[in-house]
Amino acid sequence: MMSSSLQSTVEKAAAIIAKHDYARVFSHYDADGITSVAIISTALLRMGIQFHSSIVSKLDKSLIQDLDEDLIIICDMGTAQTDLISEYLKDKDVIIIDHHAAPLTSSIPSSTASSSPVIINPHCFTRGGNDEIDGEVCAAGLSYLVARCLVSDGARNIDLAGLAIAGTLGDKLEIERGLNKTILDEAINEGVITIKKGLKLGDGKIRELLLFSTDPYIPFVGKPEWVDAFLNKEGIDGDKLLGDLEDEEESRLTTALLSQIRESDVEVPEDALVGTTYKMNLEVVRSGLDFMRMIDACGRFGKAGIGIGLCMREATMIEDAKSLYMQFQNKLVAELNRIEGAGDDGIQELSNIFYFYVQATGITGVLAGILAEYVHTKKPLIVLNKKDGTDERAATKISARCNKKLLAPSEGEGVDLAKALEKAATAVGGFGGGHPVAAGASIPNGSEEKFIASINSIIGEQRRSLS
Repeated sequence: MMSSSLQSTVEKAAAIIAKHDYARVFSHYDADGITSVAIISTALLRMGIQFHSSIVSKLDKSLIQDLDEDLIIICDMGTAQTDLISEYLKDKDVIIIDHHAAPLTSSIPSSTASSSPVIINPHCFTRGGNDEIDGEVCAAGLSYLVARCLVSDGARNIDLAGLAIAGTLGDKLEIERGLNKTILDEAINEGVITIKKGLKLGDGKIRELLLFSTDPYIPFVGKPEWVDAFLNKEGIDGDKLLGDLEDEEESRLTTALLSQIRESDVEVPEDALVGTTYKMNLEVVRSGLDFMRMIDACGRFGKAGIGIGLCMREATMIEDAKSLYMQFQNKLVAELNRIEGAGDDGIQELSNIFYFYVQATGITGVLAGILAEYVHTKKPLIVLNKKDGTDERAATKISARCNKKLLAPSEGEGVDLAKALEKAATAVGGFGGGHPVAAGASIPNGSEEKFIASINSIIGEQRRSLS
């Protein structure tokens, strides 16, 4: 159920939107950001409100101060820029639909203030230090709540719930809890989504699924000879579609994969491989995992328009989106194999972190997430993407990830990567932030060693504070 304060804020945002005939919409480039902007854009289209949507990697001062539209909607970002938004857009109607925490140096302003933007962010809704919203909610889920209030000509926008679930899958949040479960239950009841238990590999030929399965991580990913030997041993036709397997065959494949994982050095929980799968009954790509992965790849390759088109049910976008996803997986698998074979030149270990420099571009965050969740799980993993050249203004991009078990105070851990990266990046003249389990930063070229030493120290302090 939605709390009364969240409900009133969502209704306030919807009422403001309904007063306008044009909107400028911004969002982030990952699966959550793209599904968010698609939900809002579709709802606006159905209301007859014209709009211009853009996907951006960040909101900076130059972008914000040049905005002149009367209604501006910002999805999956904006919380960290509320000071700039309040300063430069105080005479505009601004709606921020976000789920990121505010930076350490600022706080989220109240949406009741006339000079502030309307902010729909779970971090706004706390009472006595406790969250009013049960579970983590992504921007797509919050965008769906707004769309549900933007009713036009009998269209309740419930059919957009599939996009909200795809965004939730993209951000790897728990779906069977709290507000996410409310959205899921509504989607199931309305026939938007069908769920079942099975292998969480997506759709396609079994050999290809295993060869490119990075999440969940299969030990022989990227090794065709290993995949073929495995399938031959189990007597399973690799050219067969996963969905065409008989129950006995799927059970045999599942048992064999779990056995293979247990014999390896990777940590893949059984529920990462086997569990609830989501069929998107109204989308042009039916598998929820494939749908999310294709959208995400579009954004990371700078082709977010294809991802948005896919979300708006343009079947002509399927092949292009599928091609981008396979390009993305090829780059990802190649980099995983490079790291595995790099030896001492690969992942480095310090007292409180793992770190390494990535060679490929556009896959840094996903690569870090896979390694932190399945391979290097004992400490946070910091990945640096350093630009070539000597230009002092050049920035090194940082992606940090950690296994969720490092967040649990009961285990003596207390890692918060968002706070750690913000502090370490600021100390070297950069900036950073994000979520406790997944964060990013940008630092000046040449400051990498100082940043690594700083982040190692900060993570050590976080872990000691709760030990």
